[in-house]
Amino acid sequence: MKDSGITERLTSPDFFQSPWKTYRYLRVQEPVFWCEPWSQWIVTRHEDVSFILKNPSLFSSVGWELKYLSQLPFDQRERLKSLYRHYQTQVMSNSDAPEHTRLRKLIHRSFSPRVIEALRGQIEQLVESTLTNLPKNKSFDWVESFAYAFPATVIALLFGAPAEDRTKFEKWSSDIVAFIGSGSPKIDLALNLEKSLIEFREYLESLIAVRRLEPRNDLLSVMIEKSEDGDALTQDELISTCITILFAGHETTANLLSISLLELFRNPNQWQQLVKNPDLASLAVEEALRFNAPVQRIRRIAKEDIEIAGKKVKEGDSVMGFIGSANRDETVFSHADSFDILREKSQHLSFGGGIHLCIGATLSRLESTIVLRELARFFPNSGIAPSFQEEYFENMTFRGVRSLNLILSA
Repeated sequence: MKDSGITERLTSPDFFQSPWKTYRYLRVQEPVFWCEPWSQWIVTRHEDVSFILKNPSLFSSVGWELKYLSQLPFDQRERLKSLYRHYQTQVMSNSDAPEHTRLRKLIHRSFSPRVIEALRGQIEQLVESTLTNLPKNKSFDWVESFAYAFPATVIALLFGAPAEDRTKFEKWSSDIVAFIGSGSPKIDLALNLEKSLIEFREYLESLIAVRRLEPRNDLLSVMIEKSEDGDALTQDELISTCITILFAGHETTANLLSISLLELFRNPNQWQQLVKNPDLASLAVEEALRFNAPVQRIRRIAKEDIEIAGKKVKEGDSVMGFIGSANRDETVFSHADSFDILREKSQHLSFGGGIHLCIGATLSRLESTIVLRELARFFPNSGIAPSFQEEYFENMTFRGVRSLNLILSA
């Protein structure tokens, strides 16, 4: 296949529906490939993606978003002030050391294993009550009825916001993901996101003002507090971090909740293993993360000229590491294209790695594990409805199905 053929595959709607053959070809034939329409390198092998993740001294997390925004029409920038303000504010995902070290230290307090484990009881109650209210013995859309709403409710809980505000969170998250997940930025999506960012910023400013006066036992109150050395997040850092937590935490978990069930029900022997032993739920989550990663890629900027798999990447070049491909690398995972919840300890990269290992990974795993465990315990005869037609969102970053028609049965 010529380069133009690869580019056509990468930019085709079919790629979003089933990228696996393209990934396999790239890993073998073009493991580091320059995609002209996106103006960036595509890296697909596990070894190389892992190298990028573990070497922040060579690959910067700073500047990718602004480089992406620079492709928007210059005459529209006055209409996108909130958009630029958000992406010009450094948060953990778009910063390097020492700033990243400072931010992670301040934010990690809110996501420590102790804090997350303390949420377990509340999440279990929320799962139980929500599953109880879902339709039984008839087809319904799991994405709409549960997967998209549930993590938004948990995030509202984290922020100490009213549970009914989750619909606002869902809308804001969706608009962020639609814009940043395009191969190249689109002005209509940017203007749509600008409106959502204005609304979300106003919402957070009001919520933060209340928490400064009346701290509670929630994530937002902890993030506002000064650290032991007297440091604290600025207002812009606090707001942009909350925005990042919303869309990253919500979208990843929502897609994982659907993808994990899709793969389990599509492999009935795997579902039956989980039904026989619901404590395998955590392993099922890990295999879903590997097999059909809800986050498909990471992006960096090369900090110096460097050679990757024989290709010369220049300083300042954009580099996109395809996690979804790395997780199917046959040199790392035996029978990589098989879904196996009993797979030995996985080396998947779905939550990133190195200093940028996802800070919300523990929470996402906890939510998903509880959901799968409870479904296996109380609805063992569930499955995919005959009416289901598999269709994925056309998004470069996040991978998730538009709908998932299930039938829950005890």
